[in-house]
Amino acid sequence: MKCLLQIASVLALGLGLAASARQPSQHAFVAPGTTASESGLYASERLIKINETAQPQLMGVDDIFALRRAGVRFVDITDAQELYQGHEVAAAAGALPTTLAFGDEVRKAIGQLSTKLYGDILKPFTAFHNRYYDSQYGKQSSEWLQKQIAQLVDTPSFTSGNVTVRAFGHKFPQSSIILRIEGRDSAHAKDTVVISAHQDSVNMWLPWYGRASGADDDGSGTVTILESLRVLLAQGFAPSRSVEFHWYAGEEGGLLGSQDVALDYKRSGRSVTANLHFDMTGFWKKETTELIGLVSDRTDPEVRALVKSLAETYTRLKTKEFACGYGCSDHASWNQAGYRSAMAFESDQLDANTYIHSPSDTIETLDFDHMLEFSKLAVAFAYEVGYAK
Repeated sequence: MKCLLQIASVLALGLGLAASARQPSQHAFVAPGTTASESGLYASERLIKINETAQPQLMGVDDIFALRRAGVRFVDITDAQELYQGHEVAAAAGALPTTLAFGDEVRKAIGQLSTKLYGDILKPFTAFHNRYYDSQYGKQSSEWLQKQIAQLVDTPSFTSGNVTVRAFGHKFPQSSIILRIEGRDSAHAKDTVVISAHQDSVNMWLPWYGRASGADDDGSGTVTILESLRVLLAQGFAPSRSVEFHWYAGEEGGLLGSQDVALDYKRSGRSVTANLHFDMTGFWKKETTELIGLVSDRTDPEVRALVKSLAETYTRLKTKEFACGYGCSDHASWNQAGYRSAMAFESDQLDANTYIHSPSDTIETLDFDHMLEFSKLAVAFAYEVGYAK
């Protein structure tokens, strides 16, 4: 009987029956004939790395998601092997600021931040059955998100023509989204500052059709940087360097989207001053100290030091470094491409949120006030690095 109950529990987790009963989806699309690979991405084996030193292994889709269920982080390098042939520094990047020179501008902007957008966006965003990158759900959720981003640019409070929004396509249905604010200084506009999150979600038991609301992972990061963007646009943000906001597809498949983007930038000789990535910003255990976690591995020490300074100057939280491990999140793609990167996380406990990758990763588990500190950090990073010369 105990075994049968466990099996039933697993099936309910995978299919999201309980969650569906609590929260009916606003997006009723059911992909006919949905399988493990909507696009043919997994028609043949993929080249998978599970740590820095081990040789990559060819794996089929079942073995890949067995890794996910076992809690083994991995990177799918099949279409980005060029990034793993040595570790050369990419195109020369502009210098990071050594002092914080835009305090007045930052404080004025962060005073305009609010938590309203979080709920307004997350409610419909998490109502997609899942945002699995290799499915029509992932495609539809990405298209919906891009429309919300474009609407921010089109609001009457911001009418400048130096902002563009585009989809960055991949071999799977879900696109990454890139918003670019063109730098105003001709000598520095070629330098790009990247602020990022990932948009996809996955059910660890049934990735291609299981319920995965993905509120914290990474709906929280998605709206964290979207709210910071809203305020920047409303403030008439006009940086010296170009500033981009990225929402990556396919992070849950082994950093697929961010690898494609980082490789494209490297091949094009793009100068990226630094990347600051936000993957999960909404959950922390109330019996612990509230803080901003800074990933210590596969990140740049100078960028980490800057982010620490920004956080402890412009937010109410202290920072604490911790190791995230191999294949942790999209900051690692930029690091692998030879660009400077850092990642801010909701706490210093990587596995504290046990709801992720399941139907239970819902809005109700999030602390919007905690997330607001990360939006402050994103605004500060945009100003202090974007305006630096």
